[in-house]
Amino acid sequence: MSEPTFEPDRRPDGAVALHFTPAEWRHFLEDPSFLAADDNRYLPPRRLMGVDVVIVPDHRFG
Repeated sequence: MSEPTFEPDRRPDGAVALHFTPAEWRHFLEDPSFLAADDNRYLPPRRLMGVDVVIVPDHRFG
């Protein structure tokens, strides 16, 4: 069996960001409970569960 080729997207500084398309991000925003959580933020700097969010045109970017 071959070794998996998946490599996590890690930056040298240890920072992590979630990548969403505009449609995926809009899906979160439409949920009424989104802003009920203190660690979510819809305006820059965008956050979901306290993690930075980056909006990308599609998942080939980011």
